[in-house]
Amino acid sequence: MNNSRGFTLLEILVVISIIAILAGLIIPAYYKAKDRARETKALVAVKALETAFRSYLDAYKVWPDEFVDGDVKGDVFRILRGEAVGGANSQAIPFYEFEFVTNSSMDSTTAYDPWSDPNKSTTWQIYQVKFDRTYANKITVGGETVYRGVIVWSVGENRENEYGQGDDVASWR
Repeated sequence: MNNSRGFTLLEILVVISIIAILAGLIIPAYYKAKDRARETKALVAVKALETAFRSYLDAYKVWPDEFVDGDVKGDVFRILRGEAVGGANSQAIPFYEFEFVTNSSMDSTTAYDPWSDPNKSTTWQIYQVKFDRTYANKITVGGETVYRGVIVWSVGENRENEYGQGDDVASWR
């Protein structure tokens, strides 16, 4: 049966089928590329944060009391950003430039990882850090010994807070 433009119903169905097949191939590839981009962004950030912490140690020769194992936020964030906090970073050296937070509901002194979603407060995650306070360049995390003075990681897409859950992005890998 022909319509007024000369196309048959079969031709229209073939075109729609081809578009559906192409969409079926392209959409999964798009999401995979998006996930890879988040992993890459997290990897760059954890390595840069580790370098920033090591630069702090090179400049001041000691970890300040404000640097505690756990989330990169609050005083840790401010010190790396270049603020003098307590006795830490008295020269106000900026060691790291953090991504600008545009969402008013997100804390502007917190280093959020790429999987954080400002529209879903339960999925916000913060980069994690652990320091070697003995200065022996040996840190144990998740049952693994890492020979560094400081390590940084993202808990990855699965949002498990403990290191070693499979999709973590670590500065020492």
